[in-house]
Amino acid sequence: MICLSVICDNRKSVACFKYLARDARVFQSATVPETWWNELNLELQIFYAIGIVALLVLMIQLVLSIFGGMDDGYDVGHGDHGSGLSFFSIRGVTAFFVGFGWSGVIALKAGFGVIGAIAVGTGVGVLLMAGIFLLMKSMLRLQSNGTLDFANAIGKVGTVYVTIPADKKAGGQVELLIQGRLTMADALSRGTEPLRPGTKVTIVEKIGHSTLIVEPLP
Repeated sequence: MICLSVICDNRKSVACFKYLARDARVFQSATVPETWWNELNLELQIFYAIGIVALLVLMIQLVLSIFGGMDDGYDVGHGDHGSGLSFFSIRGVTAFFVGFGWSGVIALKAGFGVIGAIAVGTGVGVLLMAGIFLLMKSMLRLQSNGTLDFANAIGKVGTVYVTIPADKKAGGQVELLIQGRLTMADALSRGTEPLRPGTKVTIVEKIGHSTLIVEPLP
């Protein structure tokens, strides 16, 4: 009986040891990311934080745009006065920070100083922002070739991309899904107040080939 009791106690001890070892491994794996972050210097932490946050924001914007939900829209200035397309849209600015953050990380790890990393990050960020602008401009050019029937937009809900002035003044743009494609079109409003970027609107009429009359959702 004594021998049996010792064997059972030993088995319990082994099981307990295995249980504690498993918990230790779980705890160690849970603290690895924190340890990795703490081992970075301040400059790397800043560039990593900018790159990670900006990338997440950009992914959210793209997902919401694909499913016809919210869009970035906010315009600071106009890069193309002919089309009203904004160079400094939120999507473009977000792309800038994605390039700035991640290229800054790469530059620091390659041996550049902080000033050099900022310069590299700024250059890459501007290139990405310009790429987003040219992509949007190309979308507008493709839409003007007659492959889309903008009459199909009537009754649909869109999102203001560039501020739509009041009293049917030109310069505004709206983004919406037409024939299953994410599309941007020139837009006018009969209202007395401008429609700000991000405002949800209903398409009520088409003028000419691709200009849409919109009204804000109630």
